[in-house]
Amino acid sequence: MSLAKLKYLLLVIAMAAARAKAEDVSQCFAVRSMVKSEDGRYLVDAVSRCSREYEAVYVMVSFFDHRGRHLDNGVWAIYWCRPGRREIHEFQIPPGADGFTHVVTRRITTDSTIALKR
Repeated sequence: MSLAKLKYLLLVIAMAAARAKAEDVSQCFAVRSMVKSEDGRYLVDAVSRCSREYEAVYVMVSFFDHRGRHLDNGVWAIYWCRPGRREIHEFQIPPGADGFTHVVTRRITTDSTIALKR
């Protein structure tokens, strides 16, 4: 392989790595809906529009009652999140969210340290 071809190959690899690292998972992972499914549980519908696979995507959420009063926060995760994959899951609410009427997304990240910090 010539030196010019090797330099070109290294440049292509570096550009691909920079592009993959620069992707903002909070912009490409979309939570389509989160609804109460039964007492103590809620249903999540989400899709990954990200260009690469992530080992884990963490979604931090807040629970509110019918008056809009904040009850508690929670976090759920999708593991081995692949491009174009739709995720439908049911999760249990945290203890302080009993009586919630709606749940909203606060933040989406791939950093478990941020997601699991209370």
